[in-house]
Amino acid sequence: MIQISQVAVEELEFGQVKSQEEWLSRLAEGYIKLESCMPKINFVPHETCPKWVESVEREVGASMFPAAKLKEGFKLTAWRLAAIIGHQCAISVWFMEWLIQELKKPHFLDKTKVTPDQLQKAEEMCNKMANDWYPALRRFAKRALCSCVDQPYEDTKEFLLSYASAFAQKPCGPRASNMGNSAFEIHCFMLIHWQFVERLNSAHDLHQVLVKVFGPYRTGNLKRTEKICQRIDLHYRKPGRPPKVETIQTLG
Repeated sequence: MIQISQVAVEELEFGQVKSQEEWLSRLAEGYIKLESCMPKINFVPHETCPKWVESVEREVGASMFPAAKLKEGFKLTAWRLAAIIGHQCAISVWFMEWLIQELKKPHFLDKTKVTPDQLQKAEEMCNKMANDWYPALRRFAKRALCSCVDQPYEDTKEFLLSYASAFAQKPCGPRASNMGNSAFEIHCFMLIHWQFVERLNSAHDLHQVLVKVFGPYRTGNLKRTEKICQRIDLHYRKPGRPPKVETIQTLG
């Protein structure tokens, strides 16, 4: 008869928990390191940005990675991490295949509508993504999928099911409006241009900007913009007469 002492069982269970935490931490660190392979576009300086920018960043993440259920929390689990990796791979593989097909078309880009500087920056960004970031993501995904088979049954099952579920949800088009919910492109705009948005005076001013960028139909009415601001805790000062000190400094 095989007998396993209670002490041995407890040590085994503790070892599995520790091993799971270490495994997930290694994968999370590997995923974060992929950022160094991306084009140098740092539009969210976390040390200085206001709280509402962090909120809108979470909204963007929840829309891009729905299977990860980020709105329910950020606890590192096999399901959540696999979902993030699966969504990222689906978006990236689909985008690269789309880009290759588009580049074969004779009139892929109308150079008369962009400046030489804009064209150069776009080419540098695409080259960086295609030659550095995309291969690094593929290598990381292979390591992540291989590593899950060394984990306990439940973790392996959760990881593979979550990855497959997320990877199956590819975008339906190249625009931001083709991903996530209807507010996704607005959230992306606010995230990328958060400093400009922060300098506006009211939700009404933000609404006017969004109408110019996306048009009235995609932006919606003012109430929708106000609800978006409320959801991410973006509160503008109430319009009124500026303080006397500021007026004197301005006139001086």
